[in-house]
Amino acid sequence: MNKAQAENKQTISLGLIILMVVCAYFALALYDLIQSAIFSNLLISHLTLYEELMPIDWWRTLFYASELGGSIGGVLRFLASGFALYAAVIYWRKKDAALPQIKGKIGWALILEASYFISFIPSAVLGFIFPTTGGNVWYFGTTPVNEVLFVAGFACLAMVLAIPPPLLKLRSLILQGATRSLVVKWSCITAVAYLFVVFWFNTTMQWIGMITTFGVEILLDPANIAGFVSSVVGLLSIAIAALLSTLPAIKTPNAKLNQRRLGATTVAFGAYYVFAILVYFSSGGYTARPWAWYEMIVPHNPYLWCVIFLFAGLPALTRYTIKT
Repeated sequence: MNKAQAENKQTISLGLIILMVVCAYFALALYDLIQSAIFSNLLISHLTLYEELMPIDWWRTLFYASELGGSIGGVLRFLASGFALYAAVIYWRKKDAALPQIKGKIGWALILEASYFISFIPSAVLGFIFPTTGGNVWYFGTTPVNEVLFVAGFACLAMVLAIPPPLLKLRSLILQGATRSLVVKWSCITAVAYLFVVFWFNTTMQWIGMITTFGVEILLDPANIAGFVSSVVGLLSIAIAALLSTLPAIKTPNAKLNQRRLGATTVAFGAYYVFAILVYFSSGGYTARPWAWYEMIVPHNPYLWCVIFLFAGLPALTRYTIKT
């Protein structure tokens, strides 16, 4: 093998990396859509039952707005993932020559993804109102008040406020044909916002809800302390590492990003979910521990599929040079 062949073998297509990530995103969105459709059908077909369980009209209205709002959000995200997948396939095949063809599709994906998070507004309202009732209204049986406050209230509110703005800004830049460095800057800002808010803050609120409900002594359990430390400390460390890795591109136009650092951050992010899934199944899962973090980490999200894509593609950043 000559030198040119060796150098060629050490590169990986940026389009392929994007396609792998978008495939994971599409798989997650499809799973959410199916689960939302099943649950929405139950809510509508059992309306009489829920009227009996929730005789107070305003509470029943808020409950349905929250739950069906989430279902509408699932449809929006699936549509977003469809546009993103189409754009990723075209970009993988045609590279930069495809940008004029796909920027409209990317714009649709971003506005639909932003709308997905906006659909959390009824859930955030419910999260803050439910504690004022003292838990005296029906909400999935005996759901602890503090778990609803922190998970539905604070976490959903944070996602509503923090995620749509950078998504919409990025969309505006792409549709306006902004410079590559400006698009990269806001792509980095958006990615960091996801890590800090959607993943770290959201997960931390789940643990705070559990601790304030069941007491700090739950952390004496090996499975719980493993999940707590990996979530609260581990995801925060990953988010900070991502911020530090992307800061040059955020602060300085055309700055070169350190691919090895980005790759290591991605591997760590995937490793968190591998570890969390192991903790989930080894501890008996949600059946044995019907608490917020155990509900979200596996039953609500097929993160194993996402991990497969992350480990199949993005870790290559640590060993290969990206070829645009």
